[in-house]
Amino acid sequence: MFRQVSFLLLICFASLSAFAQTEKYTAPVKWERYKVSNKDVSVLLPKLPVVIENSYICQEEETRRYAAYADQTVYGFTVTSKSKQKAPFGCPQKKKFDEKNFEARLNQLKDQLKESTETNFTQGDLLIKKLSGMDSIYWLINDFDNQRWFEFWVTEENSKKSEIENFLKSIEINKTAQGIEIGNGANQLLGDETIKIDDSQKGATTALRIVIKPPPRYTDAARQNQIQGTVDLKVTFSANGGIAKIEIVKALPYGLAEQAYAAARKIVFIPARKNGITYAVSKTVQYSFTVY
Repeated sequence: MFRQVSFLLLICFASLSAFAQTEKYTAPVKWERYKVSNKDVSVLLPKLPVVIENSYICQEEETRRYAAYADQTVYGFTVTSKSKQKAPFGCPQKKKFDEKNFEARLNQLKDQLKESTETNFTQGDLLIKKLSGMDSIYWLINDFDNQRWFEFWVTEENSKKSEIENFLKSIEINKTAQGIEIGNGANQLLGDETIKIDDSQKGATTALRIVIKPPPRYTDAARQNQIQGTVDLKVTFSANGGIAKIEIVKALPYGLAEQAYAAARKIVFIPARKNGITYAVSKTVQYSFTVY
């Protein structure tokens, strides 16, 4: 058994390391309208976004987050809707999907943003609730008649960019929404092909900021074999906003190393900056797996 697991880990290391050297992780900034047809939503984005899925079955909730990077800014939107799966028997606390889910999310964001301001306004037929923090803005739209809500958000220190206003004005929620179908999205977060220098930031240093760390999937094979522990990855966060390289430092068998690797490719971040110039940072990212 030990020799078999060792052999599997060796194959995993070789294949993933080779893949990291050849994958393209940049794309030109090209603002286009993208859509998710089965959610009736479309919006302008600078690139094809990554798609990150989460399920909270015990509260009958599922989310799909879409995020794209351009010029030291992350643009994204989230669709949270009622899960089609029934809450399993093992839930410590079951909760029906209702209006309280939206209120709970609103309070969670207020705590997350700290010192946030809240305003309400309309855009066409949409009633939008705006939450503004120090470096993030959220626009929330409650569509409970269709058992869902939308969050459109921007993470950036300079909230006066014209692109942010255009992003907000482009929101469309209707069954005839047009645009490029996102589908499964980009395989990894795409950085810029060129790096802009912000001369107004001379003398300032800003650390690498991880906006979203996607959770990895626990495989059925690992569960059947009662495998748990951590996968450690050395991730290079490039100066242009893309994941440049991933190296496995510590692995687990039965597909867990691959799942950690796939999740790390979709980490959404804003690069570190010094004197208005972004720079690459390499750091260890750890994913924990527990049998449940």
